[in-house]
Amino acid sequence: MTTMEKRFQITPATAITSDLLTLLCENYHEAICKGERPSCIPRIRIRYVEDRDKFGYAEFGDFFFFADDLYVWRDEEQFADDHSKDVVDNFFEEKCTRTGYAVRFLYAGADTNYVDSNGEHIFVGDVIEIKNGDAVMEFALSHFSYLDTFHDPHYRFMLDNHSLNLEDCVGKTDMKLTRIGTVYFQLDMNMTIYDLDEHHQQFNGWRDTDEEHKKKVLMARFTPNFDQEEWKYDALDTLGVEFNWRE
Repeated sequence: MTTMEKRFQITPATAITSDLLTLLCENYHEAICKGERPSCIPRIRIRYVEDRDKFGYAEFGDFFFFADDLYVWRDEEQFADDHSKDVVDNFFEEKCTRTGYAVRFLYAGADTNYVDSNGEHIFVGDVIEIKNGDAVMEFALSHFSYLDTFHDPHYRFMLDNHSLNLEDCVGKTDMKLTRIGTVYFQLDMNMTIYDLDEHHQQFNGWRDTDEEHKKKVLMARFTPNFDQEEWKYDALDTLGVEFNWRE
């Protein structure tokens, strides 16, 4: 086992941040280029934006990060024209033996392996309704780099001058957590993984008015979505359209 493998071993309780995923992909690039899933790390599943109203999911070993972008291996011929051969040659030093197509997608958070009150898996970037007694709040789940280290990261609901750890909220008898959407609205295809991390933070804007917050909660239901204009989300709501963000 290499020094890096020892340093970045993770446990089921470890929060999977984009920085940690990037380092793991660099560490295990040889296994990834062969289509293998290293047995020395626990199951890691990520979500990505495949299209408007369509998320995709990938297990560790089927994706990698390069130049702040996510690339997922897909076998379908429809992705042949999207294959990023130059990226594969650079990342794997022209030694990749894997078949299929490495396609750039927008990263949309890791599976935390925690579940909400309905038993649904919670992902980074999910908007969660938190009911605590008579109080009802909606927050986006993220992680914040200056508070976390590679050795002790946490999934957090970042607030004004403090934060709530997800692990402290899940399973409490007086607290109900329900996934109600995601932060992946008003997207831009040029966003990097770090742009998307900032996107998480912006949802919980402590300077937002009640009306601005309600608008974000509404847009969270119609994700993933590249529409920039807020009125388009209002129109989807008026028409009773439902997006498949849970799938």
